[in-house]
Amino acid sequence: MKRFTSVLLAGGLLVTALPAAAQSTIRAGDSVQGSLSSSDPSLEDGSHYDCFNLQARAGERIGITLRSNDFDAYLAVVEGRNCSSEASVETDDDSAGGTDSRVQMTLGSGPYSIRANSLSEGEVGRYTLAVEGLAAVRPVDPIYLGRASGQWFGDLAAGDALADDESWFDCYAFDARSGQTVGIGLTSQDFDAYLSLHEGGTCDVEIVSDDDSLGDGTDAYIEHVIERSGRYSIRANSFTSGETGRYALVLEIE
Repeated sequence: MKRFTSVLLAGGLLVTALPAAAQSTIRAGDSVQGSLSSSDPSLEDGSHYDCFNLQARAGERIGITLRSNDFDAYLAVVEGRNCSSEASVETDDDSAGGTDSRVQMTLGSGPYSIRANSLSEGEVGRYTLAVEGLAAVRPVDPIYLGRASGQWFGDLAAGDALADDESWFDCYAFDARSGQTVGIGLTSQDFDAYLSLHEGGTCDVEIVSDDDSLGDGTDAYIEHVIERSGRYSIRANSFTSGETGRYALVLEIE
């Protein structure tokens, strides 16, 4: 027997959708009641999933929540229409509390799909998948460093630029040439440092990130070889939303 899901649209309209395995469409304002079963497609780790095509505009900021009382929810946003791809744009395990999952992100040109997944092999059961529209974040105003190596001191505070996970960050832009190696360190005694390197000058397109690689504490470090000459940017960020305080940022360009 074919399994169908019920979709609760914004405004309370309940409709019957196509089977989740056939990649139903979902958009901001929709809530889907679904079920993972042993007949659903599975990843290489043996976990089952349902796939949903996300209908959204480039630049739209959304929140996606996956909840289940039957299994440990694992959520992935995949670029394209193939949920079997292991190359995910965003993933999450437990950010919605307990074993539920939540992703917040600003969308690029897409298209995107959402994979409603279990964390472990063979887990099945019912779930709720909800997509909501979120307010746009304010534009990033980067601090331009030019081609300089050096150390800078800053302060994360409420009102700084806001990342998709609702953590505050400062953005630093610099120029580098192809083949140069950049070393970036972020230290703080006030919060768990989270560091990321981005293509372009506005801390948007992430290349690489780090949490705790500097020393034995909660400081972050990235070393990266520049592939193309141009402008790059650094997010001086906290690991958890709402964290604030002083920090030191070190950039070395060789």
